[in-house]
Amino acid sequence: MRSSSEHFQSMFRFLVNVVLIVLQLTIIGLIILEFSEDAVYGYWLFEGLAIFVVLNIVYRKKTAAYKISWIIFVLVVPVVGIVLYFIWGRQRVPGKSKKRWDEINLRTFLKLKQNQAVLESIDDKGLKKQVELVHRLSDLPVWKNTKTEYLKLGEEMHRANLAAIKTAEKFIFLEYFIVTGGKMYDELMAVLYEKADAGVEIRMMVDEMGSLSTLPKDFYNNCAAHHIKSIPYNPLSPSLFKFISFRDHRKITVVDGRVAITGGINIGDEYINEKVRFGHWKDMALRLEGDAVFSLTTMFINMWDYATGAVTELDAYKGTAALVTGDELVMPFCDGPMNPRNPAVNTYMTVFANAKDYLYLTTPYLILDTDLTNCILLAARSGVDVRIITPGIPDKKLVYATTRAFYGDLLAEGVRIYEYAPGFVHGKVLVTDDQVAIVGSINMDYRSLTWNYECGTWVSGSKTVLDIKADLLDCIKVSREVCYYDWEKTSFMKKVGQSVLRIMAPLM
Repeated sequence: MRSSSEHFQSMFRFLVNVVLIVLQLTIIGLIILEFSEDAVYGYWLFEGLAIFVVLNIVYRKKTAAYKISWIIFVLVVPVVGIVLYFIWGRQRVPGKSKKRWDEINLRTFLKLKQNQAVLESIDDKGLKKQVELVHRLSDLPVWKNTKTEYLKLGEEMHRANLAAIKTAEKFIFLEYFIVTGGKMYDELMAVLYEKADAGVEIRMMVDEMGSLSTLPKDFYNNCAAHHIKSIPYNPLSPSLFKFISFRDHRKITVVDGRVAITGGINIGDEYINEKVRFGHWKDMALRLEGDAVFSLTTMFINMWDYATGAVTELDAYKGTAALVTGDELVMPFCDGPMNPRNPAVNTYMTVFANAKDYLYLTTPYLILDTDLTNCILLAARSGVDVRIITPGIPDKKLVYATTRAFYGDLLAEGVRIYEYAPGFVHGKVLVTDDQVAIVGSINMDYRSLTWNYECGTWVSGSKTVLDIKADLLDCIKVSREVCYYDWEKTSFMKKVGQSVLRIMAPLM
């Protein structure tokens, strides 16, 4: 548990670090100007420093769009650009952190071996290659003997979450990006207190930045009073870059290693439409029961041990009851800055590349790099019916404007884009060809696909796939379609603004 004093000290060190960085760069600038014949010469010396930074950007293994954005920013406004690049643009994982992460992986992800009988049972060669790729990217296997249920609203997820927690006998793990006080929070914590008082082990991990302004101030004290282990992930610290960049964006509940609920839904009343913020809040999640839950258990333990330094015995948290049987293929996977193989974006790209008839997806933010854009365009050009659902009422106006800046290229190639008229789509869901679906925490933007810790669940051979298709078609019925003809009427100045937003998108 973190006391308010510790929190204040961390915030103070954080602010001191910001001030020191700014002062150091200011002093460098003053020295340059002092030894310069005039301010213009000093400016060009700053540009020289900017060129060295640009060379570093070019050398990095990042997408072309990411590099171009930072190069333009650093060269046009060198002082500000250099400061911001060093604060969060480098995305460099410290060697010590990477070493510790790899050590934890040896006793978590790398202990989950792929059941070859499950793999060999996949007759479709394309599907089998897709599964093998995701496994290589994330080190997590595909499972059978698992039942999934699609939860098409936050209200359904909340009810399923409470019902699962009430059945707990051994342990409950919770990992959320945002936790906000209100009805949803009160009902959740009430059942957690009850289970904790009955002797059930409970661990709860909350992202510090995601919940910085929303977490009830007595949260950690109340958890401690009920013997619930609760921690902030990546708390405020002097490491400014680490705090800003690497956030835990996952949403996971695991009960007894038997049932798990995961998707895009945080803890807050807007997610269950008890509080109206941006019209009707449309969000989605997935309930899992069976063998595949062990992958989500492993994800949680991996993050918990990394955040706390604990050494958790993974085998002690396998399913505690007789599990279900069935041929449904279920493959939870995860991503994060520690994994250079980029499981999230590469999983999406392989699904796009394998689509034959249709590809439907929802995302609150559509801020794409060149590779992902080309994958979507290639699918559309090959005759695939590609439809994307985005919010009709935005939560962040600048991000919404940036999302709309990416419409033009897609619309021109036949991609159909719909804005959810009743309100805000926060779900991150994909379905293709009545064969494959993904439900997760992964937004279609740079932050989710590059910086955040994320998770998703790939599903095939299940009624769940058809349920997701039906839900997205229902969303389309109440959405307004964005037509290319209307899009072309956009004024010249607005198009210029959109071009600027696209250049700056990787920096958001």
